[in-house]
Formats: sequence, C-alpha cells, structure tokens
Amino acid sequence: MICSKKTLIAFFLIFLLPLCLLSQARAETPRKLAVLPFQVYAGAEGGLLAESFGDQLTRQLQREARVSVVPAGGYATGGALNNTEAVAAGKALGVDYVVTGAITQFGETLNIDAQIIDVARETALSPVSVHGRGMDALAQELKTEILARTGLLDKIVRIDITGNRKIAVDAIRQQLRSKAGNPLNADDITEDIKAIFKMGFFLDVRADVTPEGEGKVLTFTVIEKGLISEIRLVGNKALDRDDILGAMSVKTRQSLNQEKVKEDIQKIKALYTTKGYYNAEITDRLEKDGQKDIVLVLDIKENDRIYIRSIEFEGNETFTDKELVNMMTTTKRTLIGFITDTGILQPQQLRQDIQKLNGFYYNSGFVNAQVGEPVITHDAKGIYIKIAVKEGKRFKIGKVEISGDLLQKPRTELYAGLKTKTAAFYDREAILKDMEMITTAANDEGYANADVNPKISSNEKDQLVDVNFQLTKGELVYIARIGISGNTTTRDKVIRRQLSIVEGDLYSSSKLKNSYGNLNQMRYFEEVDFQTQKTGDNKVDINIRVKEKNTGMFMVGAGYSAVDQAVIMAQVVQNNFLGYGQTLSLRASLGSKTNNYELSFTEPFLFDLPLWCKADIWKYSKEYDSYTLDTRGAGLTLGYPLWWKIIGYVGYKFSIDNIQDVNQATASYYIRSQEGERTTSSVTLALSYDSTNDAMFPSKGIKATVSVQHAGMPLGGNAKFTKYTGSLAGYYPLFWDMVIGAKGRVGYLQNNDDNDNRIPLYERYVLGGINSLRGLRYVGPVDSGTSDVIGGTTMMTFSLELVFPLIKNAGMKGVVFYDAGNTWNGGYYFDDLRMTCGAGVRWYSPIGPLRLEYGYVLDRRGLNDDAAGRWEFTLGMFM
Repeated sequence: MICSKKTLIAFFLIFLLPLCLLSQARAETPRKLAVLPFQVYAGAEGGLLAESFGDQLTRQLQREARVSVVPAGGYATGGALNNTEAVAAGKALGVDYVVTGAITQFGETLNIDAQIIDVARETALSPVSVHGRGMDALAQELKTEILARTGLLDKIVRIDITGNRKIAVDAIRQQLRSKAGNPLNADDITEDIKAIFKMGFFLDVRADVTPEGEGKVLTFTVIEKGLISEIRLVGNKALDRDDILGAMSVKTRQSLNQEKVKEDIQKIKALYTTKGYYNAEITDRLEKDGQKDIVLVLDIKENDRIYIRSIEFEGNETFTDKELVNMMTTTKRTLIGFITDTGILQPQQLRQDIQKLNGFYYNSGFVNAQVGEPVITHDAKGIYIKIAVKEGKRFKIGKVEISGDLLQKPRTELYAGLKTKTAAFYDREAILKDMEMITTAANDEGYANADVNPKISSNEKDQLVDVNFQLTKGELVYIARIGISGNTTTRDKVIRRQLSIVEGDLYSSSKLKNSYGNLNQMRYFEEVDFQTQKTGDNKVDINIRVKEKNTGMFMVGAGYSAVDQAVIMAQVVQNNFLGYGQTLSLRASLGSKTNNYELSFTEPFLFDLPLWCKADIWKYSKEYDSYTLDTRGAGLTLGYPLWWKIIGYVGYKFSIDNIQDVNQATASYYIRSQEGERTTSSVTLALSYDSTNDAMFPSKGIKATVSVQHAGMPLGGNAKFTKYTGSLAGYYPLFWDMVIGAKGRVGYLQNNDDNDNRIPLYERYVLGGINSLRGLRYVGPVDSGTSDVIGGTTMMTFSLELVFPLIKNAGMKGVVFYDAGNTWNGGYYFDDLRMTCGAGVRWYSPIGPLRLEYGYVLDRRGLNDDAAGRWEFTLGMFM
C-alpha cells in the first residue's frame, strides 16, 4: 500500500497534532482535596440531599488523575463549617484545598454556591455558583470549575482563526466544538479539524495552542481552496437567471464542491419540469479565472416545452374518462393555456387529484374503491398519464338512525338535518358532515366532550349500507376562564367584545367558531389561535393567542373614469387606533376634474356598547362642463345591530354647497338658476343586511340596503327634499372558481319645498362611470336647449357580472359584465334603459385593489358625448 504525502500530513494533523498540543499536561503529584459538608436550605430531607451531593461531587473528582480526594473523616458529619474552620480542617486533613458551600432547593431546581479554599494561603478563591436540575450534571459542572480555579485545568481564553481570505470567520466558528471558556480538550480539537475539513473549502487545517494569562489561546490556521468567482448560465430562456441561481446551493465566493454541483443540476431540472420542460439537458464545466479562482459554467439545452397530451383511466366502468378528468385540476392543454398554464404537469397537484378521485368514489357508493398511483411517461411530443381504478361494488344507503344519549334538541330535528339519509348511494363525506352536525348540536348544549361514532353495517348481497350514529354526550362543561395573550397593542376589551362566549357560560363550539371568525374579520391580527385547556372535571379554560400585525396603511393610487377623468389619490389609515379598535383616516384625491379631502374617525363600540359611530368632515369640489360644485361639511353616523347580519343606521349631515363658475353663455337656465350657496341639513335612516364573505371580492352571499334621507324642515337649511334608495346584490359560486354576481339599485327623489324651489342639482341622480354604467360618461335627463345633463328624480340600474380566475397564484381575476340603467324626471321605464357590456381585470395588488374595465355602449344615442365605449381604471383605493 502506497501512502501519499497528503495522506500522511492529514493523518498527522487530525490524530497526532492534538495529542502533541496537550503533551504539556501536568505530570506533577496530584493535588489533595477534601469535600466538606454543604449547608442545605431545603425541607426535611436536607441532610440526605447534602450527603448525596457530596458523594456525587467526590466521585466526579476521583475520576481526575490530577486530583487526590482525601476523605473528610470526622468532618463529614459535623455540619457546615465557616472559612476559618474549613482552613483548620484542611490543615488537619493535610490537603491543598477544601470545598464547602451551600445548597438551596427550589422545587426540582438546585442552586449550588461553592467556596474553594486554598489551605496553605488560608484564603478563599472566587466563589462558584451553578444551578439547574439533575444532581449528577451539577456535580460535573462544579468539578470543572474547581479544576479550573485551582489551576488543574487549562481553559480556552480565546479562539483565533487565521488564513481565511474568503470564508467568513463566523462560518468556521459554527463548526467548532471548542468554545472560549471551556476546558482544552484533545478530542474536541480533533473533531474541530475534521469539521473544518468537511466544509470543503480548505486544503489544509492546523491547530496551535499558546499560553495567555490564566489559560490557553487555541488558533486554527487554514489554507483555502480556489473560489468560484462566477456562475455562468448558457442557454436558459424559459427560466430567469435569478430563479435558477436561487434554486442552487452552490454560490459564488464558495469553494467548488462537485457533489453539490450535481445536486444543483437535479434541482434545476426539477425547476424546469414545473414549467413543462421535461427534456431539459444540463451539463457543467469549469473555466479558470486568474491563478486561483474558477468560473462554473452550466450549459443548458431546454429543448421543446411539452404538455399533457392524454389522461387515461383503466378499470373505470361507472364513470367515463371525461367525468373523472373533470374532477381533476390537472388537465390537458386548453386554448387559454398560455394564460392559465393548463397542460403543465405539477406532481404535487396530481397527487392531490388522486386523493380527490378516491374521495369522489367513496362519496359515490364505492366503499372499497382504489384509485392507483399514476403512471407517467413522456416523449418529445408530450406527457401521457395513465391511472388504474378498482371500483368494486357500489352500495346504496339503507337504514339511517341516531341512537345513544338524548339532547334538548329533538331527535326528529337532528334526523331531519341528516344528509346521509337523502343520499342515493353511500357517501363518506355526507357521513362526516352528519357526525359534525350531531357533535356540534351536543357541543352547543355544553357537552364539550361529546362523541359521535358512526356504526356502519354493509350487506354485500343487497349492496346496502346501514348507518347508526351513536351519540355519547358526556358531562356538561363550563367555561372557567378566558385568557388572552399576544396583544401588545390591542386592549383586552377590544378582543373580548368580539367574543360570543363569557366566563361561566356552558361550552358552545358554534359560539367559539363565531368568536374566532369575529377576531379574524377585525384584520388586526396575523394569527388567531384558540386553545381549550381542561381545568377540572367539568370546566375548561379558553386560551386565545393572537399575533398582531401592522394596522397602519399608507396607500397611493391613480384612476381614470369617464366621469372624473384622471385622478391621483392618497390615503393614510390607522386601524385599531391606540389599541382601542378605532379607525382614523385621512384621504385626499386630486384630479383634472375633481378634488376631494376627507378626515374621518370611527368608533365601533361607543360607550362599550355594540354602537358603531363615525364622524367625518370633508371638502369636495368637482368641475362639470358648465359649472363647478364646491361643498364642505361634516357628518355623524350611528349604527346598531338589530338582528343577525342586519344593522340599523341613523346619520346626520350638514353641508355648505356652492355652485359657481357657471358658464352664462352655454349653461342651461336650470343650472344658472342654481348658482350660489346653499346649506343642506339632513338625517338619514338606513337598514343593511350583509352575508357576503368578502368586502372586496365576494364569492357568495347577499348584500341589501334601504335608506331614507330627509333634508329641510324641521332640520333647517335651504335644501328641502327626501331621497329613497334601495340596493340588492347577490353572489353565487360556480365551477372552476367562477362567481356570478347580480346587482340592482333603485332610487326616488322627492321635492319638499312649498315654494317650488327646485331640488339641488347635486342631489339629482346622474349615472355613468365605473360604479354604475361602465362605458358611458353621463346618463340622465338633459336640458332640451343646451343638452346639459341635469339629472333625474328617479333612478334604476342593473348589473350582471361573471368573475373568473386569470392567474390564481397572483389573485388576478377577469370579469365580463352587462350594465343597464337610466334616470328620469319621474317614473321608471324598462323600455328606456341605457345598456353597456364589456370586460376587464381585477387584482388586489400590493398597493390596493385594481380595476381596469372597458365598457361598450350597446345603444348609442348620439347624446352627451356618447362614444362607442370607454376605459375605466382605478388603482389603490377601495371601490
């Protein structure tokens, strides 16, 4: 066997050098030491504790060749000694050092305060304190300190690392067992040298020990390999350079590790497969960069992108391939695949599809169905997926019963709510939902530990399955305490008032779920966690842990609409103001036609009651074709929940409104007669019902509002009118995450002025723009002479929308719509509705909601600057 020079050097460095470093270990006569009794501060077993610890410490010291432990003799039972007595005892025993001290017990934790006394010098060394659990570990720790303080152990006072040019010192230190303050240990140094070599960055590693003060300095000297100065990618087009480098563990300024390069090539290939490039080829090569550094070159041949060409099933008899494929997210390429990325094989998604298919069969009566693992093959043309299915027999539902304990809720009512009994075939999902329904019913009556066991009996001959839901309700459970943690800013009362439970209540899972939903809807917390902790036979604590998030927002944006044209906007909002759940908002928008400033303050629980209150002040100006409207005012609104999801509102508003800059040459007589300043003092009453699941982009639920605004007597002001408005919107989820929505709004404006003064121009109904009739600028009655839009006293609009996902991961949605509506000077005319249709994009972007929509006019009339269509755009503000 021939040994290379490098092998011999490595053997010396790793195995012999550490031993040489410690060859200076003392060979003098062992020091004599006695362990005297410790004072004990504990219970009745204090004496036993002192004796036990003394024995442990003695055994630990006896293992050291540099120490000779002398028995304490008669001093062992004489109790604790002071320092003078300990010196005398040490001289009598003929030892160099004595150890004594005190032991204090706190539950299972021990605190050892030891005193080491130099007998010859009759002085105490610096005291030693150790604490923790486990007598043996504490004795070991105290032994090390005794050896170090008596000069019997070399301590590492510092660790130096030299020779490294590129590799950070901290990166090397993380590999070391040896630490400053620890005893110098040959085994540790051997392992440290191995660990540094294992990093793969060094040609040579050497360790040296030098004395300094009362200890040793351990120095590791390294010689680095050449580093990777650049990672060069050649041929990548489908993947960005940053994406590829981000997937790699090999980085520039690192030493070359060929194994890691091979691993990274496989990672890059896997990354390519997620984009459909299953035949990508990647090779690596090296180029020199100067005398020491190297360039890692990855040559990439992407080849053609391939898509799923077929998904086939074997063994399916009841359901066709098409029916099963329709259950899957994984699909073949579609016409809009370039947008939605359909046809690209995602292994994780395919695994989820297999689980979905298994669930589909279980829920369709196939109790013993098995959907196998997919077999995937591919060639230059595409990817082929085959899935084997074993259906087995199909079972129908036979008898369905509920047995066991009784609840206050009638069993007939529970039975009526069972989904299993209405299922044509055995349905596992229906059974799980029924178990949840029965469990919830028991939980809501206070039986927190209720258990529902579905006993399923199958009849192979008749292919029937009988289901018996056996209920064991257990004991009634009460809520003892509700604890809240993690809320550093939010006051406890702000959280508690959102809870549907109070201390002392019977346990209720529905109320807990409702409380959880209320806290999440506040949008003050990143995380909300409810933990139930049993505290007695029939009591539980509810521990609520929250993680707060930043509730301050600064939003900027821009918009364009047919009505307001170009607008830039900014808004500063502080939700959960000072932790009281209040909202302070300052909003401003500046545009070519409109300027708006608004300051508002919202208190959701006025006087700690569920009384919503909002106060706001505003200044608003808008430039129309023939005049400018300038208004300023203030308002106060109160809201109170009347029934489930129904809130009643009452509000007061006072404004000073000025129609100015009237174009006397072109403006209609109606507009000219309105010129000047008016005051409006009004009260609004409203009812609102809202069951939608999202304020921005709802996918299900209904929202309805009716309101009456009255201005004039007895409230004062120049404006005297009553405005009645009603709106209704409904949203329904469809397949493929699509949502269909329908909206309607109707209004009536009544003049209350006995002097026949006309209703203020700015209160009349005018439609058009992104929130009513998209594609039209102004819609409403016009002056016959000037064609100025003066608005109507009656109004009606309808809208139908289909919202569908465009890019799911980005949350981008597409929309197609149809709008219809008009305003009149009286009455409602379905044969006189303006109509538009169009499409657009909606996205909840990082800076706020974005809407870009184009409305096409279906019934151009050549009035009011009607165009064939218009773009509508808003960004950064809630819509």
